[in-house]
Amino acid sequence: MFKPVLIATTIVLLGASETTAQTRRMEAALHIGPTLGWLRGNRIIDGSGVLPGLAASATLDYSFSKHFGIRAGFGYHRKGMSQEVTLTDNHGNVVREVIAFHRLDYLVVPLMARASFGNKARLVVGAGMYGGILMRSEQDRGDEQSFPTTDNTKDMEPWELGVSASLGGAFRLGEQVDLLAEVRYDKGLTNISALPVVDDGSIRTNALCLMVGFGYPFGSTR
Repeated sequence: MFKPVLIATTIVLLGASETTAQTRRMEAALHIGPTLGWLRGNRIIDGSGVLPGLAASATLDYSFSKHFGIRAGFGYHRKGMSQEVTLTDNHGNVVREVIAFHRLDYLVVPLMARASFGNKARLVVGAGMYGGILMRSEQDRGDEQSFPTTDNTKDMEPWELGVSASLGGAFRLGEQVDLLAEVRYDKGLTNISALPVVDDGSIRTNALCLMVGFGYPFGSTR
């Protein structure tokens, strides 16, 4: 998936450079929305469940032309997974089933190429890369009394790198405001575990986001 995203990004940027003289436009935006995160990379976590979370970001779009541009920004993103766990007593007897969670909080910095189609209502497609800086990692074993939530940030790598793809729309509410909505998929490419993983595996992130927000367009258009 890494190579196709780079090719798509290059094509968009090349197309944009040919029309730079025609249009220049910027848009600052705020986005927020729910996410579903899950992890992959070894036989234990590949069958785990999703973790509901939240993402929020501030972005700046620069349009080379009416149809092509780039986006950069920064934001908060919760990733991780959920997993059914069987609790037993000292004799191995089943006590109960609980849902355990591994939560990872990241500061995410994306850089995406974007293509838009339409006028007042626009279809927007994006592809690119992101870098994530780990702020906190914690394990909630589903039983605070017997197994309190623990901070395991030191067991994880301090950063990750991945690819993103998005599909969304923008609707002009007036001269100064856009209503924005998009679905974005993030796929982590790097191993986020600082410790050895079972079966020489890895731990990598996945996330699906539904983001809504408002944009403020500014700058000259010609």
